[in-house]
Parts: sequence; C-alpha cells; structure tokens
Amino acid sequence: MYGSKITAIREARGFTQEYMSQKLGILQNAYCKIKKDTKVKIDDLLLQKIADVLGVSITDIKSATPIVMHFDNFQNNSNMQFGQSPIQTNNINDKIIDQLIVQLQIKDKQIEEKDKQIFELLNRDKPLDAGSR
Repeated sequence: MYGSKITAIREARGFTQEYMSQKLGILQNAYCKIKKDTKVKIDDLLLQKIADVLGVSITDIKSATPIVMHFDNFQNNSNMQFGQSPIQTNNINDKIIDQLIVQLQIKDKQIEEKDKQIFELLNRDKPLDAGSR
C-alpha cells in the first residue's frame, strides 16, 4: 500500500534495504515485502519506525501527494553503527569543509607562486625600454 512511497524516500536518502531492515529490527525479506506491497497491512507501530528512520512523518508516507524532503536538516537520531549511515552528521560535514578550505588555501598559494615564476620568466628576456635607460 505504501511500498512505492517508502522505497522512493529510502532511495532518496541513500539507504539500502539491508540498512532499513537492520534499523527496523526485521529480516530483509520482510522489508522487501513492504517494498513490494505484498505485506497486506503495515501496523502503525512499524509505519512509525519506518517514518522515524526515513526522517518523515507517517502522514507523509500515507498521503497520496508527493512529499518535499529537506536534506539539510535531516538527522537520523538512532545510533549509526551498522556500517554507518550514508547521511553524514553536521559535525563530520564541518570537518570535511574545514579540510577542503585548508587544501584550497594551499592551492591558492601554489598558484600565486607559479604566477610569479611565469611573470619573471616572461619579463626576464624583454629588452629594456629606451626611455628607462
């Protein structure tokens, strides 16, 4: 009944079926039945667990209208241990951004040095201007 919507949200989040089944505490083949809508009825408790793992509400899953997912503020509150979540926490993202900034600063300095070398090479063999003698 809700399998296609749950699958679309799961795939948008980058979660695997294995990850979902582990977080829900069910076997992967049981999760696959949800995905394929072969499980006739999903009880509200399981639907709430699915919504929590996916970072959406039950209403979002049950609604016939498409949902808008916000990735910038999504945080899966459960402890990520099963090979880590594909969604990075803000702390990890901040560290990566800081490392990238440092690398860009190093590259900027290297480019400045190369620009100086090129300028010196281009101007080394130029004849002196008659007015500057």
